[in-house]
Amino acid sequence: MSVEVVTGEELEGLRGFPEIGREELFRFFTLTPADLAFIDPGRGRGSTGRAPAIG
Repeated sequence: MSVEVVTGEELEGLRGFPEIGREELFRFFTLTPADLAFIDPGRGRGSTGRAPAIG
């Protein structure tokens, strides 16, 4: 016997992407100076906080 945890409509929503506007795209996917400092190996936390490269 199977139990339905989510409805078909809920499952469709979880599998899809919401409709978002151009401004929201820029806001959510543009890196801030703090983001860049965190990921740039020459700034921020540096290479000491990273695992060694493989290969």
